[in-house]
Amino acid sequence: MMLPAYPGWFEQIHYTPLFFFCDGRAVVTLFFVLSGLVLNLKYVRAQTLPRHWVSGFIINRIFRIYPAFLLAILLSLFLRFFIYDASFMAGMSDQLPLHWQNALNIPELLRLATLVAPNIHPDQIDAPMWSLVFEMRISLGFPLIIFWLAQRRNLAGDLCFLVVVYAVGYLLKQETIRWVPLFVLGAVCAKHFEVLRSRLGNLNPARQALWLLVALFLYEAGTMAEKYLPGSALGGYVSAQLTGLGAAGIILASVSFKKIAAWLAAPLFHFIGCTSYSFYLIHALFQMAPAPLVYQLTGSWLATWLTALALTYLVAWLMFKLVEKPMIKKGHAVADRFSQRPNPQPEILAK
Repeated sequence: MMLPAYPGWFEQIHYTPLFFFCDGRAVVTLFFVLSGLVLNLKYVRAQTLPRHWVSGFIINRIFRIYPAFLLAILLSLFLRFFIYDASFMAGMSDQLPLHWQNALNIPELLRLATLVAPNIHPDQIDAPMWSLVFEMRISLGFPLIIFWLAQRRNLAGDLCFLVVVYAVGYLLKQETIRWVPLFVLGAVCAKHFEVLRSRLGNLNPARQALWLLVALFLYEAGTMAEKYLPGSALGGYVSAQLTGLGAAGIILASVSFKKIAAWLAAPLFHFIGCTSYSFYLIHALFQMAPAPLVYQLTGSWLATWLTALALTYLVAWLMFKLVEKPMIKKGHAVADRFSQRPNPQPEILAK
């Protein structure tokens, strides 16, 4: 995103499944599906929904999302007004400085801080925060999804419910509602998690490889559709939902196939997982500043990339240790005053 022009190999893979390694939009889709799965997982393992569980759920989501998010806003303001220099953008992407070229809009900043207010456009603060707007809005209504899926229905019945949600998401044509099916898809996977994991884990290697190939193809369906399918509202919606199905396939494979699960349990991936939320919040900020300063001083894209990456992970780790973990613990403590939470389950899928 910092380069003035994409390299040739990037253009070659852009409309193929190999774009898996660069597709930021698809990663957000995966994040939404994973949210639905993880948020429902502990409730489907409980015998019954505890008293006042809705208030406990909302409190935990607030303490999970807002503290690091608000700190990222403060970091954005600091970098913008004390480190960022538009003159250092020479030789870099023309798109990058567009985010901070306009004067700061205070009403927009205040709307963004709520995460649920209408007409939020975070580009002038931190562009990736757009996905948190939908994450928090849908979180407020997610207890309805948990309650509905808690009813005794088999997988076929839940898939019918998912189809209805797909149809409603398209017919209503509302920006937040169109992302709801991805959360419902994850929640359905959570309800039938043990059965799905058992069946996938028992597949032979050839069928596991086929599962991964199909999941990867679906995951990149949205990007490939930009070139191979005519653009339309229906086409865009369908491609996003196909990407969600691919994401669900990748997530289920990651916890069902022993070799992949063992690989992802390595300390490096544990670190990447723990820091992923804060990293996502701040990665674009370090592309804006101080990456351009490093590039002007060194003239090296490699030095710029490594410096930005190292700084981003350092700050993300500090945010995780000093903000995320304490606030998660605090959220549980506050929620305990309102509800009896299900016993936490140790899982490699931690959010």
